[in-house]
This record gives sequence, structure tokens and C-alpha cells, in this order.
Amino acid sequence: MDIFFIYLVKALILPPAILLVLAIFSLFRHLKDRTRGIGLAAICLIGLYLLCLPAVSVFLASLQQIYPALSKTQIQNTDTQAIVVLGGGTRPPAPEYDNRAALHERVFVRLRYAVKIAKLTNLPILVSGGKVFGGKYPSEAELMQESLAQDFQYKANWLEEKSRNTAENAQFSYAELKKENIKKILLVTHALHMPRAVQQFRRVGFQVTPAPTAFISTENTSVFNYIPSASALEVSSMALHELLGKLWYTLRY
Repeated sequence: MDIFFIYLVKALILPPAILLVLAIFSLFRHLKDRTRGIGLAAICLIGLYLLCLPAVSVFLASLQQIYPALSKTQIQNTDTQAIVVLGGGTRPPAPEYDNRAALHERVFVRLRYAVKIAKLTNLPILVSGGKVFGGKYPSEAELMQESLAQDFQYKANWLEEKSRNTAENAQFSYAELKKENIKKILLVTHALHMPRAVQQFRRVGFQVTPAPTAFISTENTSVFNYIPSASALEVSSMALHELLGKLWYTLRY
């Protein structure tokens, strides 16, 4: 299936797009059946309100953050052979970087944690990420390699530049590391994304030790957890993206 179509469908079925689509549909429905139109509009508003609540977004995130952070002892005593860091997106040409393509901010979080692990273990690093929609700009793995060298004074031992999604991250990383007879890895990605990533990397044959980072706090003690916010909607959307992603990957792979 074409990757562009997959990303388009994904964008439409996740909030807030799906709620806006249903709200528009409710307006047309209202012209034929006022009661049902109002009911559908109310469902959209209530759904949007709930997804904007930090308490709800934290609950959704907790369903995905099932792998705990590794302790220093666990990292130092690992029997893994390499660290695999997953890409997380790029930005369009950035004016502050001479109009060059740049990594999304979340990728720096993953790279920083990977470097921390590498310094404790002396394990080599593979960076994984290609060009989702093609184009003339560098692959995500190439940008990650540059960032490791320039921002962290570290090096990437392997570049996996073909992948366009998590399943392909696993497939092409395995093909690259198989040449070195490496099957035991420390996998670095966001805690929210880790279950789907582990599922795919184990599917292709890796023995995976999850090394999650960027945990979303699951504490619900503040009154602000019950006040709608844009950041909570973003977390809710990401959590639902992971839930749907796991379902899609299970059906497809």
C-alpha cells in the first residue's frame, strides 16, 4: 500500500481531524434530522473535551508506557551487542540552519539517551530512518549521524536509510546488523512508542532490551489535570496513534 495513502488515512482517523470531520458531518445531518445532528455534534464536543483533559491523556499514555526505564546497573550489565536508535521525524528546511532539513526535536531526546547508554556500555550505535516521502533532502539517519557528531561528539557506526515506518525500521536494521552477526540490541525510542517498536523488532528476529526515554508523567494530583489543554490533546492523539498502530501492524504483519 502506498505510504502516502497510509499517512493520509492515519491523519484523518486520529484526533482532532476525525472529530472535526464528524462535526462537519453533523451539520449536514442536522439539516435532515435535527435530533441526530445535535447528538452527533454533542458527541464530537464531549470527545474533544475529554481528549483535551490531561487526566485522560495521562491514562491513555499509561496504557502504552509498559516498559520501565533502565537503571544504571541494568545498562552496565547488559549482554546486548548494539544500540539501535529510531528516528522520529524531520522538519522542513529551517531558516536558522541555512535552510537545511533538520531533525524533529523528539529525535534529539532519543539521541541524547542513546549516547548516555553508549558511554556506559561502549556499545556501537545504529541510527535508523529513511525518507518517508522521498525528496532531495538527506535521510533521517544521515541527519542523526550529523547530530551525533556535532551535538554530542559521538559517532554512528551504522546508518539504516531505507525505512519509512517502524516496521521497516526493524526490517532494514536487522538486515544491516545481521552482517555483523548482531541480534541482541538495546532499542531506544520514546516510552510511548516502545511497545509497537518492540513488537516489530522481535518479529524480524532481534532479541530486544527496551531502553525507553521521554516518559509522560502519569501523576494525577494537580487540579490542572482536569483543565483542557492543547498539550493534553497532543498526548492523547499520540497515544491513540500507538494503539491504532499496534492494531494495524498486527493485522498487516
